[in-house]
Amino acid sequence: MGMQHARSSASAKRNSTPRQRRARKTRAALVEATEKLVASEGEAAVTTSRVAAACGVSVGSVYRYFADRDALLLAAYDDTVARIVAGCAAELDRLDPTLPLDKAARAMLDRYLAAADAVPAHVGLLRVMRRLRPVEHDQGQAEDRIVGDLLGPFLSRFAPAMPTPDPRALAFLNALLGTLVDLYLVEDRADIRLRLRDDIEAHMVLALGRILAGAPDEDGN
Repeated sequence: MGMQHARSSASAKRNSTPRQRRARKTRAALVEATEKLVASEGEAAVTTSRVAAACGVSVGSVYRYFADRDALLLAAYDDTVARIVAGCAAELDRLDPTLPLDKAARAMLDRYLAAADAVPAHVGLLRVMRRLRPVEHDQGQAEDRIVGDLLGPFLSRFAPAMPTPDPRALAFLNALLGTLVDLYLVEDRADIRLRLRDDIEAHMVLALGRILAGAPDEDGN
């Protein structure tokens, strides 16, 4: 019985792997279909039935992965942010490490804003996210992504002599820049965008300078 149980368990593990791959593929297809609908027709066009039809699955299949339409939209938003951050992280590796900190920060800001603008559905999904998700919840998720994948590696590359900065300072910088960047992205008027872009840059450089000035030395002082 013990050998039979072990064989059954091993067989179940082998059989579960394709199911898990199919499940990930189906979920990704649902998120992608949602993003495409937002990009082409706007957020109001997204319904679970339309998303299901686009993926060739039943509406019931949508609810296996997402509690409701809102959860589907938020997942699509999170996916666009993850792609933007991943692209910027790759760009970070290509930046000249001898650049001064402020110039490197401006270059990364340019790349982030350009990457966000290049995703057709991102602004529409951003508006949905701001309506549905509490700010503190999104800041917590954004902190994991931005601080972990961008801000931390950025400081390691362009301020390598600086001791590990206070996590609270990084969290504040992330919240500040995240709010300003979101305002920039949802704005349609070019003149207001230009002013917001200058504001983002000024606050970013100031905050980075304060983080550098406030970092403890090797003795913790």
